[in-house]
Amino acid sequence: MSLPVRKLLAYAAIYILWGGSFLAIREVVSVVPPFFAAGFRFTVAGLILILWSRFTGPIELNARQMLGAAALGFVMFACLYAGLFWAEIRIASSVAAIISAMIPIWIYAGEVLILRTQRATLLSFAGIAFGFAGVALLVFRHSAHHAHARTAAIAILVTVAGTLCWSAGTLWSRRLSLPSPQKLNAGFQMYTGGFFLILLSLAAGEYKNLPTLPVLLSARVLVSMAYLIVAASIIAYTAYVWLIAHDSPTHVASYAYVNPVIALILGVTLAGEHLTRRQYAGAALVIAGVIATLIGKRTPRPKDDDPRPQRKVDRTVLLR
Repeated sequence: MSLPVRKLLAYAAIYILWGGSFLAIREVVSVVPPFFAAGFRFTVAGLILILWSRFTGPIELNARQMLGAAALGFVMFACLYAGLFWAEIRIASSVAAIISAMIPIWIYAGEVLILRTQRATLLSFAGIAFGFAGVALLVFRHSAHHAHARTAAIAILVTVAGTLCWSAGTLWSRRLSLPSPQKLNAGFQMYTGGFFLILLSLAAGEYKNLPTLPVLLSARVLVSMAYLIVAASIIAYTAYVWLIAHDSPTHVASYAYVNPVIALILGVTLAGEHLTRRQYAGAALVIAGVIATLIGKRTPRPKDDDPRPQRKVDRTVLLR
């Protein structure tokens, strides 16, 4: 298979499979309690990646690396996906996807304000402003005084908090020693995140609300969960890692603003989700903000004595 064809398939995977994961999450949590569903997804996906790494090549793993991956599993997977799965019971999957698109904006803001590894540009500053305005429109849409509207607004804010946790974990990871290769690192983060989510499920008493076995084994649940584990957590992630090694990171980062569009199309066409004009305006502002932030982000120039372009690959896991 030629390189252009492989790139096309890889981009299709991270665009479509990650974009479709938001609708799959909504399908699962309509039947299965959210924390248990998220924990099961990542425990299984993480175990598969750990075993795959163990039997397909050399690995680098010690106690310090395991602790680092476990810490990120809690901060990123447990915190983000506990909120996301819980929120998708209360808001449209397309709205959850739009909020999740804010992650690159938060990361960039952290690079400018905390790590000091980036300088703010006019375009990136405009992107941050667009993103905030878009989220404000989405929250304002649900700020009415009746109970359902307040619950939806809280769900949006919980999703925002989850994206902040993911972004903080991404920045923190740059100072941690993590397992190698990357799929082993991903596996440990997923597996430990899933473990914490299962503990949260037990603490929340979700086992009392688990559906009967015939319902758990229904086509709706099995297909959606298989999609999340195999398509979104393994296939799309593998495609992402391959693309990072074979294409510009800026091009690969385009998934951040394509995923919400895919999620919006799928939510409207397959799930009958209906967004208001204000919500569409908010979505447009968030996506425009992500695009402006990524384009306006300055890439540090390589040293004068090194003519090779520098490419810094983030060792965290980027999933949906």
